[in-house]
Amino acid sequence: MPTATKSFQLVDLDRVIFDTARFVAALTEVIRQTEPELSALLQEQFDSAYAKEETFFLLRYLRHTKGNDWFENLAHTIITEHGVEEFILPGARERLAPAARGEGDMNIGIITYGDVIDQRLKLKMLGFEHVPTYFADTPDKAWLIRSWKQPDGRFQLPDEFGGGIAETIILEDDKLRAFDGLPEGAFGVWITQHPDAKQRLAEKELERVRIARSLKESIEQS
Repeated sequence: MPTATKSFQLVDLDRVIFDTARFVAALTEVIRQTEPELSALLQEQFDSAYAKEETFFLLRYLRHTKGNDWFENLAHTIITEHGVEEFILPGARERLAPAARGEGDMNIGIITYGDVIDQRLKLKMLGFEHVPTYFADTPDKAWLIRSWKQPDGRFQLPDEFGGGIAETIILEDDKLRAFDGLPEGAFGVWITQHPDAKQRLAEKELERVRIARSLKESIEQS
């Protein structure tokens, strides 16, 4: 029978675990040295998409336009020059430590929306490739969680998380839209440093969502 757990923690990847903005800045800086117009275009598209809570698949764009080998060599260069720790956000290692070591019952996993090849590369860069990960096909994760809810009020976890049963689910994500539609029994932590975060959250009337500036702060609030 599937293992039951009281609470299952879902953690978003980009801007929660992985410092996407810093990586993009490092990446565009390297490109700027040889292709300044391309660098400016990438940064503009990235910033524009983030402001609208959308996703610009920057890495996929580079892979498709420049080739996989070119991009993987570039990513390797960036990690070599900067080091892995520069791209891991505060609290990420603490949050994922048990899952990364494969210890204890499975009660935490990564959920991410994006190009699967790119997301796997980011996980490998950080050393989190063995942490259970669900690759969502939508940024509206609350509705995905809603689809896991069973008639008894508990949640049937997908095979990526062991296929067990959870009484409650907690989602940590950087996009407010990810929490819109959370079902009863599911809770959210909006990881954001937006100056109007409290007002935006109140306007959405999402009562089971709290705000934290980082995973580190979310852990401290628990």
